[in-house]
Amino acid sequence: MKKKLLSACIFTLVLCMAMNNALACTALYAGSAVTQDGSVIFGRSEDYANSQNKLFYVSPAGNHAAGEEYSGCYGFTWTFTHDSYGYTAFSDDNGAGVEYVCPDCGGTHKHTPYEAAGTNDQGVTITATETLHCAEAVEAVDPYEDLGIEEAEIVTVVLSEAATAKEAVSLLLGIYDGAGANAGSGIIIADAEETWYVENVTGHQYVAVKLPASLVLVQPNMSIIGAVDLDDTENVIASASLIDVAKQAGTFVGSEEDNVINYVLSYNGESQPNARMINALAYLDPAYADTENPADVSAYLLTNIDENGQIVPLQNGIHPAEALTIADAQDFYHISNIGYVRNLETHIFQITGAGETGTVEWVAMNDTALSVFVPYYPMLTADVDASYKLSTAEADFVTEKADHGFCYAATVNKYQDGQRVPVEGFKVLPENWQDSMYWSFDALSNLVMYGDLAEDQVQAAYDAVYAQQAQVNAAFAENKDTLTDAEAATAWSQAAAQEAHQLAVTLTEQLLAQ
Repeated sequence: MKKKLLSACIFTLVLCMAMNNALACTALYAGSAVTQDGSVIFGRSEDYANSQNKLFYVSPAGNHAAGEEYSGCYGFTWTFTHDSYGYTAFSDDNGAGVEYVCPDCGGTHKHTPYEAAGTNDQGVTITATETLHCAEAVEAVDPYEDLGIEEAEIVTVVLSEAATAKEAVSLLLGIYDGAGANAGSGIIIADAEETWYVENVTGHQYVAVKLPASLVLVQPNMSIIGAVDLDDTENVIASASLIDVAKQAGTFVGSEEDNVINYVLSYNGESQPNARMINALAYLDPAYADTENPADVSAYLLTNIDENGQIVPLQNGIHPAEALTIADAQDFYHISNIGYVRNLETHIFQITGAGETGTVEWVAMNDTALSVFVPYYPMLTADVDASYKLSTAEADFVTEKADHGFCYAATVNKYQDGQRVPVEGFKVLPENWQDSMYWSFDALSNLVMYGDLAEDQVQAAYDAVYAQQAQVNAAFAENKDTLTDAEAATAWSQAAAQEAHQLAVTLTEQLLAQ
């Protein structure tokens, strides 16, 4: 895996120079039959903007009361059917540091902008906000709903309400059937019994597939569901009008008689691999590392139909050379156009079984290529270190280099006479950046990326971060069986987080002083 990571990173640099690719979120899933310890591993990088604070915290049980109406960013409302379950979560910062102004919608009402992922106290885990789009023809037939659920609200509603993965899937699909969706997305929902992947790219149409133990998938803001036989009702749940909408749009590819639809071709028109998909395939499967003959779509599209037209367990063309470990999943998020300065956070879930220690949540803030994953037992974690939860002022953009604080060279697009014009300047971090987990790693990442550092200084920073990760992994493997109560689990993870936070601050200050 290490050798493949190196070659993938080199390949990425070539791609980044050759392609103007929009960098964004990337999801990974590996079933229990293809992991070394038999766990289910899945995660996602949340890639949106450089220097935009992200928070990580525990939403306590009862944070939302039965009968309370929740109003999110974009018009969707939800009335909670019972007091909400407790869960871990990430959100954008709309706390005291920004005077409670939501960075996404500008609202100041009580809501949690873009809760991106988490596990609730019932053992339901979800990663959301993997944005997808559709062909214009199908959107015209089944447009997005202005008051439908948006990615930003899915985690909040599902983790508050659902006690099992199947219940969570049913809840979400019921919302799609009723209020509809405000935007398209790909979502992974799991518990100790099963894992589901859900795609929707129009207002009310969707496909949900149960992921088998033998599968590895990658989803970098691309629809990845190919030809599916909808008669496999045990493992496939589709909206009632899925085929009809595609037929009305004139985009249907499949066989109505056989109840088969090629979802990608019918709803997206095509599915060409982006740079992140190509790089991910090269990392996971050596067969796709040939840069002169890149993989075709069959390498990554999901299908439950074999060459004879028979229903089979869901499959694609990804075949890792060896069983994957949690370290391999961490290294996956180091690939240079997946781990990147635009990362807000990255989370990896490792499900080993039922019970309060059956799910481990690995959390890295900011640029995953230069950050440390800290493990948590989310069903036991009572609280996280204060550095994760610190609401701060936003990073300022100035055209003259600041003579105080931490700043780095940056280019932003400004509107001038109705046109987006790039403006050269500097980003200035909040004065208390050292107190924040997010901002500390943001400072380190941007210093390495944009600072005037020697090659050996950059390498030393990476070496220090990777050494810390290896230490965390080893320490958790040694101590995890003793962390069986909330006090012990919370204290251990907080201590590991504090060490990671201090490393980021120390490395940044040392590099600035050199």
